[in-house]
Amino acid sequence: MIPEEKMDSFLFKGLVIVLIVVLGLLLVYSYLNVKPETFTQVYLIPDKIVNSAVIGEKIPIEFEIDNREGKAVNYSYVISVKGEEFLSDSFILEDKQKNRIEVEIIFNELTDGKEKVLIEVFKENEEEPYSIWFWIEVK
Repeated sequence: MIPEEKMDSFLFKGLVIVLIVVLGLLLVYSYLNVKPETFTQVYLIPDKIVNSAVIGEKIPIEFEIDNREGKAVNYSYVISVKGEEFLSDSFILEDKQKNRIEVEIIFNELTDGKEKVLIEVFKENEEEPYSIWFWIEVK
């Protein structure tokens, strides 16, 4: 027979080894199952933002859509000026691909002062758009 002290020591060491193996397996499992973060970036090109304009002046609008979704995505966008749709389009972007959109708008009549330019970018199968906007003072 094995003495009780040795049996307790043997069981304790065995339990510690099993615990270390289980923790090691959990760490390996969690490491292998970590999925990279996926997202879409939509942003204005900072040096192209215009805050004021005069009647008849061409106003450049530039923004970029950056696909970091881990797959190809079908995007569409709508640019609204003065609450009305000005321009819309759609396209497919591969993963890690960017698309810079450059358009010009012109105010042909005097407005009430500041006008909101709204850009909404939609991803296929999602209802909520990515929205960015800015104001232009028309003089």
